[in-house]
Amino acid sequence: MSTFAEYRSWLVVEAATGYGAATVAGKLFADLGCTVARLVAPQSVPDDGIDSDRELDELVSRGKHSVAIDSTSPHATAALDALLGAAEVLVADREGLLRLQAALHAADLRWRYPALTVCACTWFGMDGPLATWTGGEEIVQAVSGIMSITGHPGSGPTRVAGAPFTHAAAMLAVTSSLADVLRKKAGEKAGALDVSVYDTAIAFESASLPVYFLTGTAPHGIGNRHSMSVPWNSFRCADGWVIVCAGNHPNWVRMCEMIGRPELVADPRYATQEDRIAQVDGLEAEIVAWTRQRPVAEVEAQLVAGNIAGGSVLALPDVLAHPQFRARNLADAASGGRQAGGIFPLNREPLAVRQGAWRAGAGTRAILMDRCGVSPADYERWRASGALGDENGVAYAAGA
Repeated sequence: MSTFAEYRSWLVVEAATGYGAATVAGKLFADLGCTVARLVAPQSVPDDGIDSDRELDELVSRGKHSVAIDSTSPHATAALDALLGAAEVLVADREGLLRLQAALHAADLRWRYPALTVCACTWFGMDGPLATWTGGEEIVQAVSGIMSITGHPGSGPTRVAGAPFTHAAAMLAVTSSLADVLRKKAGEKAGALDVSVYDTAIAFESASLPVYFLTGTAPHGIGNRHSMSVPWNSFRCADGWVIVCAGNHPNWVRMCEMIGRPELVADPRYATQEDRIAQVDGLEAEIVAWTRQRPVAEVEAQLVAGNIAGGSVLALPDVLAHPQFRARNLADAASGGRQAGGIFPLNREPLAVRQGAWRAGAGTRAILMDRCGVSPADYERWRASGALGDENGVAYAAGA
């Protein structure tokens, strides 16, 4: 197992709740090898007995150390000073950032911690008319226009499954933070970063926006087709589906040869890309007539042999059983394979992801005393006052 040694010395503080870009960014920092302190309230109840909630909490908390500080306590300022003063990066959602600003009486945390990279990672950004909206992946997909260009003709607004824009925003937050740390090392001041899921979703419309600007017509859902390339769609086989992306002319020639219809290349109906787009229904019928008679495995093998972009459409159980999934070590062994593993391979090896003390308050003592240098006397005084919590969850493993 490999690790990025540079990041093992970094302390990253996460101030966020629920499942959002900030909590996913914290997970990615932990996957890189950083020590991630996840701020929670001392009275947090981590386990309500609902399996799905427990799985979600573990998913976003893996590799992190839960630090319980009551931001409303008179002793919170000293505890937060110790934590944030030792941190390289703070990643926070809107509520977490505002809560810290209120507790520390600082509109800009960099005034108090000039070496701290502050990354706000929110649904809609820290300004603008939507900044205070209660967000979520689906809300962002709706407001950004993603739902209007997804789905099949006549299907109505359709979301992209999963949380792709939340995860993409988290990745942008991590890369932006890493870039800011490089700026600091070059002698520049720490930055205030503002990353939003909304901005990320808009950026992903890079193929749709030019169509609108050029034509004045709003794009709409066209299923698995491509608006500017044909053939490009999913095709039914005898026992399932394949996706074919053979939009340019050389691929079209090879596709015709593969389905045993080389004469289609010279057919005037399909002579140019524009012709093929105009005659997409008839062209796809020619392909389906061939794929429907063959199993997925045979069609996929011929696509690969013909150097045509395409592959089988797999259900999730088939994905998990696929040799490629196993070869890439994409299941987290520590979770019994129930969760996706780290995505940062180094030297062709998966990263050695540290297992944190992620139950509520389980990492408070070790982070504040071992990493931040808080004295035992101060720690116990703050704890006795109720400013800190460390009584819940599993014990922290020293050196984890």
